[in-house]
Amino acid sequence: MKNKLGIIVPAALLCLLIFSCANDKETKQAPLQKFSVAYPEVRDIVYRLEYPGYLQSERIVEVIARTEGFLIENKVKSGQKVSEGDILFVIEPKTYEDKLATAEAALATAKSNLVFAQSSLDRIEEAAKSNAVSEIDLIQAQTNVDLCNSAIKTAEAQLSMAQTQLGYCYIKAPCSGRVSKNIVDEGNYVKPQTQLTTLYKEDNMYAIFTIEASNLIWAQKQTKSQGSFNSKPFKTVDIIVSDVAGETEIFQGDLDYLSPSADLSTGTVDMRAVIKNPNNELNNGVYVKVSLPYKEAKDAVLIPESSIGSDQSGRYIYVVKNDTVRYRNVKVGQLERDNMREITLGLQADELYITEALARVRNGQAISPVLESTKQK
Repeated sequence: MKNKLGIIVPAALLCLLIFSCANDKETKQAPLQKFSVAYPEVRDIVYRLEYPGYLQSERIVEVIARTEGFLIENKVKSGQKVSEGDILFVIEPKTYEDKLATAEAALATAKSNLVFAQSSLDRIEEAAKSNAVSEIDLIQAQTNVDLCNSAIKTAEAQLSMAQTQLGYCYIKAPCSGRVSKNIVDEGNYVKPQTQLTTLYKEDNMYAIFTIEASNLIWAQKQTKSQGSFNSKPFKTVDIIVSDVAGETEIFQGDLDYLSPSADLSTGTVDMRAVIKNPNNELNNGVYVKVSLPYKEAKDAVLIPESSIGSDQSGRYIYVVKNDTVRYRNVKVGQLERDNMREITLGLQADELYITEALARVRNGQAISPVLESTKQK
């Protein structure tokens, strides 16, 4: 019995040793974890200051009544486009047509009186040559002519006033544009200063925004220190319009106004840019973001914002050298519109960095790097 046990025990130990060696061999041959890596993107970028702003139509005209009477006709629909000179509203013109007819008759009478007075003066002047009339008669005849001339001027003024008042009955568009909803319906009695609608001229739009005076001074110094700048600092801006889904569209505008004075209560300076709007894509009152270029950087090093982590020491990335991960603090610059972040210090253009899964990687870890495209999809 002892001999059998003596044979079994060494055999079991031998099996255990073989199994253990096999496990060690499998552990040593376990594949390294794969991580995506990339080289930074290198390109020229433009430094920008971004501020909230809003759009305003080139012209906003409150269309009001300038005479009184019943509003008998509304010739436009709410939101309709109109051309300069188009009739928008008609106020009952009958009273003013009668006044015009009276003024025309008064002018005709005044002119007839002048013809008679001038004829009388001519006869009296001829008779005065032979002393057939007194000097008083001559003076009286001349006075009548003068009075008739004054009456004509008065009648002409009354006629012009009647024509103007009648013209006020036909309210015309002062410029081309789009009208808002009608404020007064047909059949209502209106008085002077009654607002009827608002007309928006939208061929060009203004982007209005404010900038801190200190930032403006700093940015202007940055521009001057760089010299030539292709993006025309403080001449052109980008107007960024966002929809409800977060999609953005960019329009270019030309700066046309910089306030000569800062607001003492806020320390800001008003600025304005003009945007061409031939297709009426932009509307008055829309909130936008205004991007103001002030400097450009050549051969900037950029990586995706998602490839940069944050901790108590600041921003960091993981670089890869000899298939080994190294933690590194970096200094970051501007975030570009394609979500690429400039690295101003801590990463060279020829270095590889971990592009994702920062939470699963650690400093000093050996990995199997998988090279991918620099640009984000």
